[in-house]
Amino acid sequence: MVRGYKIMAILSTLAGGALLTLKIFDEIWPTGFSRSYYRNKKISRTNFDAERRQEFFNLLNYLQRKGFVEKKKTDAGIFWKITSGGLVKLKILKNKSTDYQADSDGNLKIIIFDVPEKERKLRAWLRSALKILGFRMLQQSVWIGKGRIPELFLFDLRQKNLLPYIHIMEVNKGGTVKELS
Repeated sequence: MVRGYKIMAILSTLAGGALLTLKIFDEIWPTGFSRSYYRNKKISRTNFDAERRQEFFNLLNYLQRKGFVEKKKTDAGIFWKITSGGLVKLKILKNKSTDYQADSDGNLKIIIFDVPEKERKLRAWLRSALKILGFRMLQQSVWIGKGRIPELFLFDLRQKNLLPYIHIMEVNKGGTVKELS
């Protein structure tokens, strides 16, 4: 999960009401993180769980410093609550998010782009959108995948004035790219 999506997931979860920290874990990582947290508390924790937990707390700490969430300690545990600034940030993130449907048409596509450095945020947006569509990075600005290019994605490219910097090709023969063939 990309950091922006993790932040959006945390804020969305907290928008429903104040929650215990481990309940937020379960909402964001539905693989039962809190269950593995308690299990691993008795046994030695794995590096993956420790890194995941640390990343989560770093994000919560960041959101608290920015004033998007607030922490309350009670006898039952630590509760987190979204602030009005957090609700505004959540609305902004939801408006920015790309919600493309990633379905495959079986044809290999190569997307090459050269977005100028002054448009670095748009370049980051483009990379995250390509990940959502199921494309993989071959080089920094060369992405391959078998995903269909949705009209909404092309519309967003047009709206963000990115079309002059992007080339989309469909490949009939795989050549040396055997990993997706």
